[in-house]
Amino acid sequence: MSIGKKIESFVKSLVLAPRIYARYGSLRPTKVKLIRCDHWVHIDPTDRRATKKFVQDPLRGRVSPPSAFWNAFNKHLQPAVAVDVGVNFGECLFAVRYAERTRIFGFEANPRIAPFLEKSRQEHPDGSRMTLTHGLVSDEAAEDIPFFVNPTWSGGASAVAALNDAPGTLSFKLSARTLDSVIPRDLVQNQSLLFKMDIEGYESRAFGGFWQTIDAAAFAVGFIEFDSSYITAAGESPEAYFHRLEKRFDIYRLDPSAKQVLLEVGNYSTLPISRAADGRVHTDLILVTPETPASSWLAPGWSIR
Repeated sequence: MSIGKKIESFVKSLVLAPRIYARYGSLRPTKVKLIRCDHWVHIDPTDRRATKKFVQDPLRGRVSPPSAFWNAFNKHLQPAVAVDVGVNFGECLFAVRYAERTRIFGFEANPRIAPFLEKSRQEHPDGSRMTLTHGLVSDEAAEDIPFFVNPTWSGGASAVAALNDAPGTLSFKLSARTLDSVIPRDLVQNQSLLFKMDIEGYESRAFGGFWQTIDAAAFAVGFIEFDSSYITAAGESPEAYFHRLEKRFDIYRLDPSAKQVLLEVGNYSTLPISRAADGRVHTDLILVTPETPASSWLAPGWSIR
């Protein structure tokens, strides 16, 4: 983080400090309540991402794009199965209530987060229907996969070594499983499936072990991060990965100029280029099983342009 960004972050923290203390009785709360959330979510107060996403952003009324998607589409679909891959501290997974029929699966590799997730699951009203898996997801089972964690910013944790070269980065050896091996097929057979996947470039590997579950569903609706530099660092061609996705899904992206508006993506060349100097493709994508009528999956208040 640059000096300017550090100063900006410090000033914002000072401005919000009285409101944080009034709400939690502490400037470094260990458990928080998200927007429209009556139950507690446990966090590590030393993690800057947790402080921003779980303490500061709710006080500002800010909801991240994946959270907005998860809130709206979970409520609309009331899916048979909901899958959150890359839970972090649970800004999506724990922020909503689920239909009685929904089985919920969360996957998080960062071992430093696992104790907080277990506490949040135990206190969530639907926690008895949640299954948390701690470890990597990939296209096949494996052992002793290196995993890298920035101890002060959990958002960058990844199995991609090139994305984690900051001083103080921690390294772990983790096992990997496929999503297909964890999610019982009978739960999703001919049913609706909701998923979110944000695992810093490892998404292409994860889908390789997820297709059986997706194919078993009557239809699937998902939210993923697509960053060509992360995908390349993970050893995959962004174009080849996108081509596999477009064979399986109708693909949309969020309209940056309007909330809750989706834009159809025709092909890889139409994806937006980041403003960063490296010119990478960086966007969030909504994936939907082809030939699924919009009336079946599109959440109220959302539209396609």
